[in-house]
Amino acid sequence: MDTKKKFGGLLVILIAIVVLSACAAKPTVDPNQKSTEIAATVQAELTQIALLTPSATATLEPTPTPTQAPPTPTVNTTPATATPTAKPTVPPALSGDNSRFIGDVNYPDGEIVKAGTSFTKTWTFINNGTTTWTKDYSLIYLEGNLLGANGATFFKLTKDVAPGETAEISAKFIAPTTNGRYTSSWKLYSASGYPFGEYCSIDITVGTPSTGTVTATTEATTAPTSATTP
Repeated sequence: MDTKKKFGGLLVILIAIVVLSACAAKPTVDPNQKSTEIAATVQAELTQIALLTPSATATLEPTPTPTQAPPTPTVNTTPATATPTAKPTVPPALSGDNSRFIGDVNYPDGEIVKAGTSFTKTWTFINNGTTTWTKDYSLIYLEGNLLGANGATFFKLTKDVAPGETAEISAKFIAPTTNGRYTSSWKLYSASGYPFGEYCSIDITVGTPSTGTVTATTEATTAPTSATTP
């Protein structure tokens, strides 16, 4: 009986030793290998995260646009040509101003004038209106390449002209220094500044007059109504 108990106790001790030996046995997995596997797994996960994370795109700064210098204004060097402010028209219905052109007193169309010569052109008009032309009325340039002396574009009347009267109206000119044909048109303007009646013109040729050529001038029986610049 004691022998059986001793055997049973010995058996228990052996089993305990086996169990303890099993618990104290070395692990079957190499720790270095396990660390390598874990490091590889972590690296793979980091790589995957890097691929899934969008990379930041650099914002390009806009290229500044150079400010252009303002264009240089173009200067028109062509000399201005005198332009008429009004064409021959009839006066307003209630003005009473009117005129009729009678003819040239001197320097008829085509007259040859020596270059640089000063001369006075005279025309004849009749006042066929109902108002008196005063000294505030003017003979004004309309168009053409021949202005009055020293570039004058208007000449005021020198006397009053009543309705029904005929008047000789004059303007001073200087023949250009270059040979050729020169013309211009002129018209009477009221003291209020509007044109009326018929217009007159001058048409000369600058050149060398023929020997013995004399410009015809008609002397009026009464004092002519000349137009003068102010």
